[in-house]
Parts: sequence; C-alpha cells; structure tokens
Amino acid sequence: MMKYAGIAALLMVVCTTAVHLGLPQAIGQVVMKILKCHKCLTFWLTMFVLLICGCSLDLIVLLSILAAYASNWFAILLIVLQKIYTKLWERLNK
Repeated sequence: MMKYAGIAALLMVVCTTAVHLGLPQAIGQVVMKILKCHKCLTFWLTMFVLLICGCSLDLIVLLSILAAYASNWFAILLIVLQKIYTKLWERLNK
C-alpha cells in the first residue's frame, strides 16, 4: 500500500509541476500540428504501434517513412475518388 501511495504522490508532484510550467499546453500545440498533417500522423503513429509490437528500431524507422510516403499516394487517390463522386452526384441531381 505504501508503495502505491508513494507512486501516487510522485505522480501528483510531476503533474502539478508540468501544468505549472505549461508543458501540457505546449505538448497540445505540437500534437495539434501533427494531427493536421496526414504524413506526420502516419509516421508517428506507425512508429508508436510498431514499437509497442516489439519491432526492431531500424525496421520501425524504415516502415514509418514508407508508410508516410504511401499516405501521400493514398491521399491523392481519395481526392480523385472524391472528385469523381462529386461529378456523378451533380449529374444525378440535374
């Protein structure tokens, strides 16, 4: 019980200090920038998931870069499909 109470007290100190220094806001701003970019989000999320899965570091970096690059092509495909859908929708509604 005392071990867990010590962990809880340490977390309280760390969290309070982080908020006092403005770290959550700074982290939030960086995260918002990452969330607005499909390449960045793909890269970092791929790195995180592969790290959790126990992949080797060199393979993690390689696959994350390839996935981020592939996300550009997938985004182009989505844009093309959206334009085709829009044209078909306009034809059907005339």
